[in-house]
Amino acid sequence: MVKILAIILLALMLVIGRDRGLQSFLTILMNMAILAGVLFAITLGFHPLVTGIVAGILLTVLILFYQNGNNLKTRVAFGVILTVQIILFLIGMVLCFTGHAGGYSEVKINLDDGLFLDGNVSLSMLQVEITVILLSLLGAIKDAAVAVTSAVYEVHRNNPELLPAELFASGMKIGREILATTINTLFFACVGESLLLFNIICYWGYSFAYILNSKALYQVLLYSGIAGLGCIAAIPLSAFAMAKVLKRQDR
Repeated sequence: MVKILAIILLALMLVIGRDRGLQSFLTILMNMAILAGVLFAITLGFHPLVTGIVAGILLTVLILFYQNGNNLKTRVAFGVILTVQIILFLIGMVLCFTGHAGGYSEVKINLDDGLFLDGNVSLSMLQVEITVILLSLLGAIKDAAVAVTSAVYEVHRNNPELLPAELFASGMKIGREILATTINTLFFACVGESLLLFNIICYWGYSFAYILNSKALYQVLLYSGIAGLGCIAAIPLSAFAMAKVLKRQDR
């Protein structure tokens, strides 16, 4: 079934996107190979945080420069993405360590499958959790950064007399338009991923107070919250950086 869906996806991408569609499909395959390499490296004993940082840089370079080309827009977006990732990496590390977010939650560990898990795992689950957060940020931040840098670039190309403040304002206006859609996409992705967990909570009749104080809810909110912060931070940074770079080139 997976092979059939992959063939259908490839056919549709070729029909609609043609050469760019094929390039996007190859990018997906290479992304999957990098993520599989991350799992394999962590299993072999490599440090999860170091592995996640290297994989995050590789994925960013692959998605931006292979798929979108080496141009001014992608170079500025690359700098913005790295900056946002570093900031959110530090924030995520603090939230994970202070909230003990790593590992299985108290809801999942009480299931039948949890009874057969070995607790003697030679890995830091907190580090693995931070790595997961770091890699899950890439898609949302990349979309926001590339959309804003591309929009500011096109505005400047059609109106080269605009001041940096006016270019920044145009980028912020466009960013506000995509922000609501991006946040909603993150929200529904989070809800869809946690739907089975919510069904388990309802089935076992956990109290509302127990859910509010549970590790399971904290993990769900942590993913979506940090990803949302990344999208919000990427919009003004992208607009500001692109406006400055364009006007510096003009001078």
